[in-house]
Amino acid sequence: MWVLGSSGSVGSYFPDPNSTIHPNQLINWTLGVYNHMNSLEYVVVQVKLLNSTISGPDQIAGTPSSVPEIFEFSRILLSNETWSIPFVWRLLNLTKQGENLLITGLSIGQSFLTGKLASAAGGIDFRLIFELWIYDENSNTLSFAWSSGGASHSVWTQIWFNATAT
Repeated sequence: MWVLGSSGSVGSYFPDPNSTIHPNQLINWTLGVYNHMNSLEYVVVQVKLLNSTISGPDQIAGTPSSVPEIFEFSRILLSNETWSIPFVWRLLNLTKQGENLLITGLSIGQSFLTGKLASAAGGIDFRLIFELWIYDENSNTLSFAWSSGGASHSVWTQIWFNATAT
């Protein structure tokens, strides 16, 4: 799994030459998932919004972030298929709470999310986490970690950003 910037390559993730996002700036990324499991797989990419003080996924323990997802994409992938997912988003509403900046409105594609989505001191070190989940036929559930070749695996990635209300 990977994230590409607006130019379709690694980099150019933000409109400005730094990672600070202003309200209503359109951010255009592409998420990518490749199925190398040698079988048909039902996969889900869960999108989570965190700050630097909240624990992300633990790849060694095979545990996802405890934060609920704010959005998800799902699809059945053929063996050796690559899935490119347009991820177009923008911060819609930011609220100052003392020294913290709270994201209270966010759009992903044509979906609008509202509420207390995430808060960070000074608007510094927000992050979007993308976790790959697969359907486990044995347990009839989605699983963040799976066994292959006698080892446990999990896949996730993240992009850090800062936000400003002005």
